[in-house]
Amino acid sequence: MSEGRTDGTWRRLLIAAAAALLTILAGDALVRAYVPTSVLGLREATDGLYDLWRKNPDILVLGSSHARTFHALGKSVERRSHGATQVVSIPLELGRMVPYEWLLEHRIGPMVDEKLPDGQKKRDRLKHFILLTEWWDTCPPDGYYGNLPSRAWAVKDFVADVETHGFTGYNRNYMQRRWQRFWGASAFSRIRKSDDYAVAVRRILGGDIDDVEARTHTWQQMIEDAVHCLGDPGQMQALEQIVGFAQARGLDTTIILFPRKPSTWSPQARRTTMVAMHRLMSDFAAAHGVRLIDMTLTTPLEDGDFMADFDHVNAAGNRKFIDWALAGDLRWMLDAGKPAASPATGAPAAPAGDAADDDADGGGP
Repeated sequence: MSEGRTDGTWRRLLIAAAAALLTILAGDALVRAYVPTSVLGLREATDGLYDLWRKNPDILVLGSSHARTFHALGKSVERRSHGATQVVSIPLELGRMVPYEWLLEHRIGPMVDEKLPDGQKKRDRLKHFILLTEWWDTCPPDGYYGNLPSRAWAVKDFVADVETHGFTGYNRNYMQRRWQRFWGASAFSRIRKSDDYAVAVRRILGGDIDDVEARTHTWQQMIEDAVHCLGDPGQMQALEQIVGFAQARGLDTTIILFPRKPSTWSPQARRTTMVAMHRLMSDFAAAHGVRLIDMTLTTPLEDGDFMADFDHVNAAGNRKFIDWALAGDLRWMLDAGKPAASPATGAPAAPAGDAADDDADGGGP
């Protein structure tokens, strides 16, 4: 092949590569124009851990992706209290008690227990611990806890697992998630199990997105079936360890059953799964001396306050929820930065009723 022909080949390859790159960038920009920003810039456990590292909060919140709503609530608390109360919320996508307990012991605990050179606690303002949960967290997983390597591990945890087991599908979750975070500015890099994303892509392609009835039925069936998996022994043991961790450190502990989208709870699920979950957590709270607030269906949130994934509250819903919560059961958070502030004692757990969910950032079971 002559030198001139070689130069022409490379030129064509460069042109093709440039065209492909421009096509990808244009497609990415198009997706970003349609996909809600809440799906693209999700707060993760590592963000919450970083906030805990740099702050000395009064309140620590741990939960699934729904804890992103409490990040928004925490910012509102800080504004309304003029900075007197500091809140750190740590969301662990996909949730469940066993991963919460691992994250608490291996990542959160060392920072909570950190001491200054004079022996005093570095985070000496921390007095309150909130665990956000729902029925999902007390059921066993279908497989392994993939959210641990992808969202909770530090580098040392990844290296230790590779040294022990070699590269596996399990520990590769760590690298895959870091790759996605590295390309965080790209909408394509955020492709995930999100109905908001799927709906946006179908809208771009002109597809039919009017499947609300079918998807509602799917959610209703899933929640009805959940009555058979509540209170898994492994999850409940982890819950005991979570509460024990908080109580051993003198933290006032509150368990909150997170709000859900009303239409996803059929009449049958309200009579079975909801009642069983409330009883399970009420008995646990009473036995361990912690406060329970059941918000499953007691908030003013309506179906329209939820994102297209049927699971997380949208931005407008978040604002509604925050105003409601800080005027009621969570009003104590506004004064948590003051000496001797604590939730009202002796208040009964809120009964399971008829209302909604919340979270502006997406994520979910």
